[in-house]
Amino acid sequence: MSANNNKGYLPILGNGELLISPVKKKFGGGEKPFPRTYEESKKNIINQVKTIKTRIQSMPENKRMDEIVLTVRLNEGFLAKSYCPDTFFRHTTLENIGSRRWMYNSDTLGKKEYSKLHFIKTNENGLTKLVDILESDLHLTIESFEKDVRKIEEVSMLETDEVIQGFANEWSEGTVEFVLHPFEEQNEEMLKKFIMLLTECGVNEDGIKVKSYSGGPNFVTAVVNKNIINHVSDYNPLRTVHPLKLEFFPQMRGDEGEIPKAVPPLGKSISRIKVGVFDGGIDQNNPFLKKFSKENQSNKFPVASNGIQHGTAVAGVALYGDLNQYTNNTQLEDPVVFVESFRVLPLSDPKDFDLYEAIDYIEKTVPIRHDINVYNLSFGPVGPIVDDEISRFTYSLDMLAWNHKKLFVVAVGNDGNSPSPFNRIQAPADIVNGLGVGAYTFNYQNGSKVRADYSCIGDGREGCKVKPDISAFGGDSRYPMHLLNASNSQTTWLNAGTSFAAPIVSSKAAEILGRCEQFNPIVARALLIHTAENPNKVDTEIGYGIINMDVDNILECNENKVTIIYSNSMNPSGLAKLPIPLPMNSKISSKVEFSWTIATTSKANALHVEDYTESAVSDTFYPHDKKYTLSKKNYKPLKFHILNDKDSIKMAIDDGYKLGSLPNTSTAKQYQTEQARRGELKWDTVVKKWKNMNASSLENPFLVLHGLGRNGSNERIDYAVVLTISIPKYKGNLYEEILNEYKVLQPIGIRSRNEIMIQV
Repeated sequence: MSANNNKGYLPILGNGELLISPVKKKFGGGEKPFPRTYEESKKNIINQVKTIKTRIQSMPENKRMDEIVLTVRLNEGFLAKSYCPDTFFRHTTLENIGSRRWMYNSDTLGKKEYSKLHFIKTNENGLTKLVDILESDLHLTIESFEKDVRKIEEVSMLETDEVIQGFANEWSEGTVEFVLHPFEEQNEEMLKKFIMLLTECGVNEDGIKVKSYSGGPNFVTAVVNKNIINHVSDYNPLRTVHPLKLEFFPQMRGDEGEIPKAVPPLGKSISRIKVGVFDGGIDQNNPFLKKFSKENQSNKFPVASNGIQHGTAVAGVALYGDLNQYTNNTQLEDPVVFVESFRVLPLSDPKDFDLYEAIDYIEKTVPIRHDINVYNLSFGPVGPIVDDEISRFTYSLDMLAWNHKKLFVVAVGNDGNSPSPFNRIQAPADIVNGLGVGAYTFNYQNGSKVRADYSCIGDGREGCKVKPDISAFGGDSRYPMHLLNASNSQTTWLNAGTSFAAPIVSSKAAEILGRCEQFNPIVARALLIHTAENPNKVDTEIGYGIINMDVDNILECNENKVTIIYSNSMNPSGLAKLPIPLPMNSKISSKVEFSWTIATTSKANALHVEDYTESAVSDTFYPHDKKYTLSKKNYKPLKFHILNDKDSIKMAIDDGYKLGSLPNTSTAKQYQTEQARRGELKWDTVVKKWKNMNASSLENPFLVLHGLGRNGSNERIDYAVVLTISIPKYKGNLYEEILNEYKVLQPIGIRSRNEIMIQV
């Protein structure tokens, strides 16, 4: 922590939001072609409704409610939220209660298309009304209704193979999580019917756990076998069922018994910066933890030796990192963070394998601990995430992060060497408002940093496709981590896993927030991702890259590489212009390298898993504020300098060309489908981009941010942008030139070690 003691240290620049101004932009785009005529679509839907009515009449009373849940499946060309058939729903009184993805064969050759289905709730009278409206002349007077009908591929029921998801062929019995649609005032009756179905199959009612969220789905867990799942999978209000497998604490990947190289700190000072750790508890008498951590007692959760071992190791990493990094007899400094431990494992009932007790405790604790902004979770259910549904654990953390402005750092899991898709990240690391952390180790042949083979890989889900977000050292059998040993404080515990990579990241995030008072968890998250390094820029192995371990380095600029922070909020559909402070008077002749990371938090919607994030921010880069494009239908676009080519622009406008509302963007690619947009992470809560350009192509460059909202969201969107300008060959002092020309920008205040430590 030498930043404040080093006169040559150049902190990153804050107050970028003071440069922001509103902007207007025209949005184009023609009408999409429809797959069939209205008459063809009407005929298809009417025939499908007849089939549905027959199925309803054959459904037993104990597997349905008065209202039936159906699906409206859209053609793949109408995946975007803007194509939701709202007019169709409104005029047919079909209640839209959720959505998810849908894969279907689009032709006789079995070509797979990716689209969306909407869950709707109605009754038999509603289906009769639907047919009557389709056969009326409504489509002649309401154009949007006709268009909506033409978007629809199919109206049907969810099939059982769409309900049962994520089970391996060899699975026969275990804990599962059922997700059921909300039924408002009939919700209690709906759940009662479902629980009765389970108990009739022999499931012990005392072992069934239920959690309902206002405006969200119902989650039910129970221990069942394959026959029970098959029996209840056609319960109409059921959305999905997926397995839950828990291995509370990872098995050892190394040996035990080495003498610690380091000597415990003297404990003359304690950090004001706190990291919350939900885990198996800690050994409070361990000399490395005694003065630098606190166990928050809970009589609800029992003490288990393997839980204390795991929790002690996690807490030790948050405080000191890998003990192997220190030389023999190193006297450790008092750690820069303080660990608040919350024991949530093992569960009070050893037969409970659903973590609902732990989640309940987390939901009660986080809102009342205003002194903790960063929480570490190095546990969760084993098994890959399922795209079509959200687990309760993930949804709970996303809502806590959104409502209480906290940062959750979660280990991605240790099944990375399993066959695909079982090597995919595990809940709740698919959180969209937090960080999923993978593990790296060293290539034993050349010493390079590589993903540890056990570390689970991406993709993530919609809303945060890049997972893991970042990676930290987790070790392996050749290079194990040296951890605090709860069973014998005179020795270390040699182990490896993403469990121990996560607290490295948690500690750095908390330190950033503790040392930079003006920063919030969104900025910390953006900074950690922005400064992570990946030779591939981004991939499914280590995400955006390996964490920078030096917080001073994360918060530092140099003379030719300057980082600016913009922290602000905007409305959905709002537009904001973020000037990039490239000095006008600088004599830049070489290439200029730009990189930027945008992070937001979003309210989560577990009913619409394909639209899980209700808000996001998209960005467009404009390199030159004087170069514009003029367009005319069926003619080649013309590009001019708005000052130097005034006569040419006037002639073009007289000839029918239209001048664009904003200058030329540097990204020529135009998105044609919602799938392509999602491939560019349009709805993700984090986006990281790079752009290198010749200085001659730049003049007053800027970014335009566009707020995006869906599912009726009108919430303000909080965001942080971390932008770096780098000119490696520049002979001047870019840092000083930016400060001289952009007076509102100021070096951020960084607290010294003495300012964050309390003397004891």
